[in-house]
Amino acid sequence: MLKTLLVICCCLISLNLFAQNRIITGTVTAKDDSQPLIGASVLVQNTTKGASTDVDGNYSIELTPTENILVFSYLGYVPQTIILGESNVVNVVMLQDVTLLNDVVVVGYGTQKKSDLTGSVSSVRGDDLVKIPNSNPVQALQGKVAGVQVTSASGEPGSSPVVRVRGVGTFNNSSPIYVVDGVILDDISFLNSSDIESMEILKDASSTAIYGSRGANGVILVTTKQGKAGINQEPTITFGAEYSTQILGKKIDLLTGREFADYVNHITPGSYNNLDAVPNTDWQSLLFHNASLQNYDLAISGASEKSQYYVGLGYFNQKGIIDKSSYERFTLKLNNTYHLYKNFKLGNNITFAPYTQQNGPNVTYAAYRAQPIIEPYNADGSYAEVPGVGNPFADIENSNNYSRGLRTVGNIYGEVSFLNGFVFRSSFGVDMGYNEARSFTPAFYVSPQQQNEINDLNVGNSHNLNWLWENTLDYKKTIKKNSFDVLGGYTMQEATSEYLSASGQNIIGDTKNLWYLNPDNLVPTSISNGVNANNNFALVSFLARANYTYDSRYLLTATFRRDGSSKFLGDNRWGNFPSIAAGWNISNEEFLKNNSFISNLKLRASYGVIGNEKISYLDQYALVLNGMNAVFGNNEVLTPGSTYGKTGNPDLKWETTKQADVGLEIGVLKNRLTGEFDYYRRQTDDILVELSTPGFFGNGEGEKVRYNAGSVLNTGFEFNVAWNNTIGDFHYKVGVLGSTLHNEVLSVGGNSGVDSTLVGGELGNGQTVTLSSAGNPIGSFYGYEVDGVFQNQNELDSYPHESLAQPGDLKYVDQNGDGVLNSLDRVYLGSPIPTFIYGFSLEGSYKGFDLSMDFQGQSGNMIYNGKETVRPDLYNFESHVTGYWNGDGTSNYEPRATSGGVNFLPSEHYLQSGSFFRLRNITLAYSLPSKISNKLKMKETKIYLRGTNVFTSTKFTGYTPEIGNENVLSNGID
Repeated sequence: MLKTLLVICCCLISLNLFAQNRIITGTVTAKDDSQPLIGASVLVQNTTKGASTDVDGNYSIELTPTENILVFSYLGYVPQTIILGESNVVNVVMLQDVTLLNDVVVVGYGTQKKSDLTGSVSSVRGDDLVKIPNSNPVQALQGKVAGVQVTSASGEPGSSPVVRVRGVGTFNNSSPIYVVDGVILDDISFLNSSDIESMEILKDASSTAIYGSRGANGVILVTTKQGKAGINQEPTITFGAEYSTQILGKKIDLLTGREFADYVNHITPGSYNNLDAVPNTDWQSLLFHNASLQNYDLAISGASEKSQYYVGLGYFNQKGIIDKSSYERFTLKLNNTYHLYKNFKLGNNITFAPYTQQNGPNVTYAAYRAQPIIEPYNADGSYAEVPGVGNPFADIENSNNYSRGLRTVGNIYGEVSFLNGFVFRSSFGVDMGYNEARSFTPAFYVSPQQQNEINDLNVGNSHNLNWLWENTLDYKKTIKKNSFDVLGGYTMQEATSEYLSASGQNIIGDTKNLWYLNPDNLVPTSISNGVNANNNFALVSFLARANYTYDSRYLLTATFRRDGSSKFLGDNRWGNFPSIAAGWNISNEEFLKNNSFISNLKLRASYGVIGNEKISYLDQYALVLNGMNAVFGNNEVLTPGSTYGKTGNPDLKWETTKQADVGLEIGVLKNRLTGEFDYYRRQTDDILVELSTPGFFGNGEGEKVRYNAGSVLNTGFEFNVAWNNTIGDFHYKVGVLGSTLHNEVLSVGGNSGVDSTLVGGELGNGQTVTLSSAGNPIGSFYGYEVDGVFQNQNELDSYPHESLAQPGDLKYVDQNGDGVLNSLDRVYLGSPIPTFIYGFSLEGSYKGFDLSMDFQGQSGNMIYNGKETVRPDLYNFESHVTGYWNGDGTSNYEPRATSGGVNFLPSEHYLQSGSFFRLRNITLAYSLPSKISNKLKMKETKIYLRGTNVFTSTKFTGYTPEIGNENVLSNGID
């Protein structure tokens, strides 16, 4: 009996002691995607006691009565310290630590720890890319990356932006290449931003040399989302919906009907007797209207013990603010990884993107130029005649221009690990595209200048196939304090393309189902079949890279690539592209290890040679010029003809860019304040240039031949500084970045002896307004300097002038003092290339609320307002002309009222500042409380209100100061 009582007492004491302990459970998730964090650390503060989360993010830990503070940590996220209350369930949502998020960055053919990186690489998170509604993810990079300029070439739905990395280094194609999950491309317009995990922008020679002949203009690596690794991870479904309304940012200030009539009366007196009776048509308000933009995304991801998967569906639909313009795209993203064996895996990354586009007529031309004294419709409802530009509403009604196609990009790969450190990877990627275009114009009549007597149909089809097979062997080894990473590879690539187009007339009906060609309506001379000369080539490459790190302090990277291209002949076919880089992690030195202020300090430097082969392979060959048709014989039969076209140059070789970069990375106060600074010098030689040749060469078309005959220098300083901090439930970040740019043509003509300048910037009226010459930037504006307005006849007679000049005309400066005003007096007036590009961002979150603002801007560049100068007819004018000269002393800036003549010659009168400051994006978001989300069977529910291009401050009078052009010789001309 006594023994029994003792046992019972002991049990009661044991139970009483156990009751004083408690078990805390919960789930740890990431705020950015609500995914569970696997392996997150849960520690009791000031002890070694702890636990970690399982594949579902769950944890469980037993605590004594005195243990009431838990510390949660996970690589890449801000640690959290939680003081426990009465509840035994503690769920934790962790914020990304942006200073650690880039701890591992994607580089060419692999990844590297940020701390071991010797090159200049900038990373942008996928979350930042979806802040901007876009048809092309690159548009979201505006103001996000130091040294990268993104401008719009067109406001047309579906149009691609113009991207420049560290300036313009060639007279040819200056766009970077894109590498999507290992597939090398020229554009990423097919991608849905929601499917992107991150973008890395490679800027210096150390990071881009691994891409050899294609790295000179920068490389943008795109990594798409994958299923997160785990054991039997449940599927995660993410859905996003966005509806936007687009509006015209601003109208151009043009003359009203009365102002126009008054101005014309000063050109031709008596044109309008009653100014109060003239109509006042605001063509811009009539033609531009609000338009919708819709974007929907659905993604499903998950993993099992042997596989990972990600499936993304996207729908994007953008209407244009002009009728009959739109862009619609579906995307299907399939990423899978299969771990077949412990050391072997297979995978695929595939995107299918069918699209449809409707291209409206260029009625923006008419909205700007149409006379405001004309109403769009006659009294009977028919279209009124609009001199010079045609009635834009008739153009819209009779425009039926459609294109549709399918873009398929992806790869399949296999990866095997062996011999303790070796990884062999083989990847086969494709970029396939098919497009068909159809344009139909019915018979109609508005005026003798605006009519179509017989309906006509234009049909075109094109397709391209670009395949890439890459094989790499990587070896990683750490011996005590020495770490080695050696990569070697062999790649092959081939691109082919073809197009076929033809036209027909007198189609039997206007309905869409009759828009087809047949022998009865075909125009035989319209048939055209050929290849895209820029997209037909073969490339074979050998590549190697070695990274060495000693004690996480001293870094060395050597890269080499040898490319052989079908675009060149003989000994010029092969090019070698080496680079070398070194880094020093100063903060890992003993004298700074215990420093509480400096958390990170690294110095790095690189030098290398990279190339650019983005030219047509046809430039090597003399070409036949077709389409020289003529009428012969008594029956006047149209006979096809050909003649000698353009002389080729078989001695063409690679453009080569030599780039040096010095960088400093710093982090202080536990990396709450971080900064990255770079200075670079980038010189491109042997630039391929079309130069004029003497007539006795017999060169048929344009008398120009392409030579390796130019050199261009770009230098600049880049910085990116961020302050990142958390105070209780409030987290905020402030970031500022910027880059300076000096662009200079060192030579044009080289040793060819045939030319020394490049003229460009064609306005459409035969005038050119840019000149690329030694000592000035590429595509510099070139024209007459203006010294006021001639006030009277005496002043006119005493100063050199155009023969047709009168008092009230612009006074052009006689630069060489020879007493004659001619083209020799045109001088450098400014550059379309900004000297400073910047951006800054503000982010803040408090409990369920998030606010982010992104700003961008540029300065130092000019825009040529070319639309004011092209005047073959009497068009409307911008409102500033109301200050025109009307007698001695009335104006020394605006010339007399004219509709053509000497005042419209290329001059600084039409140059305006291209500087601007813009609120690019503002987003206010609210995450519903977890209780509500749980009732909705959701892990997280977020609603938001967003504005894009909300505010722009600029002195430029056009629609937008973003004036981009893929042709670098015509950049900055509106």
